[in-house]
Amino acid sequence: MVLLLAAVSPMLSPMFRLPKEDSRNIQEDQSKEGEEGEKKNEDVSIVIVSHDNAVELEQHLPIFLSQKYDADFQVIVVADERDSETDDVIKRFSSDKHLYATFLPLSSRYISRKKLAITLGVKAAKHKWVIVTDAWCCPKDDNWLSAFVSHLNDYSDVVLGYSRYMEEAPAHYHYENIVNSSFNLRKAQIGSPYASPSRLVAVRKDAFLDNDGFVGNLMLTRGEYDFLANKFGANDKASTAVDAEAFLLEDVPFKKRWSNNHLFAINTGRHLKGHWLATTIRQIDASAMTITLLAIIGAIVYASIVQDWITLGAAIVALIVNYVLTALIAKKAFRLFHCHVNAFLEPILAFTQPLRNIGWRIKYAFADKNDFITHKL
Repeated sequence: MVLLLAAVSPMLSPMFRLPKEDSRNIQEDQSKEGEEGEKKNEDVSIVIVSHDNAVELEQHLPIFLSQKYDADFQVIVVADERDSETDDVIKRFSSDKHLYATFLPLSSRYISRKKLAITLGVKAAKHKWVIVTDAWCCPKDDNWLSAFVSHLNDYSDVVLGYSRYMEEAPAHYHYENIVNSSFNLRKAQIGSPYASPSRLVAVRKDAFLDNDGFVGNLMLTRGEYDFLANKFGANDKASTAVDAEAFLLEDVPFKKRWSNNHLFAINTGRHLKGHWLATTIRQIDASAMTITLLAIIGAIVYASIVQDWITLGAAIVALIVNYVLTALIAKKAFRLFHCHVNAFLEPILAFTQPLRNIGWRIKYAFADKNDFITHKL
């Protein structure tokens, strides 16, 4: 039994079901090639939401503005009105022809300000495709936009990208990010997108406006990227950008942001289509490694007590097989997402992940639920 569990449980990990390059994107690329074999880029808009992120914006905005792109693009910064620090940053780059800024009125109440900011950005966009991201994300070089736009196509209303943490992030940050991204990108590729894998989503402007944007979940404070994927990617209208050149870099979340990301994700998930099925699958995925290791440890302890050396040997072999298989699967996933964490740490991270999940669930249970909604009674 332990040998069977050891061999099977690694295959239940989302890292075993990795997303792949969408073959339809490749066909689309070929159909759009010009006479000289070069793909024709299309004009795009990029919306960057900044809320008290003047430092991050000043650091990352120049990289967005300096993209090498052979078509027109605009970078729209949406910031809070009277945010003088962000306004100063925008003024320093105001001479750049690609930059456009708009501001969120402070009077806006009873509505998610982040969703309103994205809506204002989409409405201000002058191109049919709008890429949405946060101020703490940035391209790794000036070829990012060309790489990401190559995944936009005529059959999708939303394209889900990936943002990877800076290398100095803790190992379990990278692990959670890759597991979540593997699961959500794969779900999108099989035609049933559940949530966004990251803070990088492209949406077709007319689809967003014609379907009333975030109407239906404006009362929720957060979850904007997940709702874009869940709502506009339904009915096989989602594509993915699984390409290292199209990835964004994301600053390491400070402790409060890391905590809020988990608590708001739990609250948001309850309002997404396909929540219970996705949650059940994720729970099985996360628990498989823990259950397997506990079974192996139990077999080792039992065999040692009763001096059943055959069972003890089988349990030890099972432990080695499980550890190696898990690490090899993780190595492939880490390579895909350009993560430099040692893959042989992954079995330990996978074993402890259910405990971390339980911790977040307990913290959410005791949290003030008014923090997650805009309509506070």
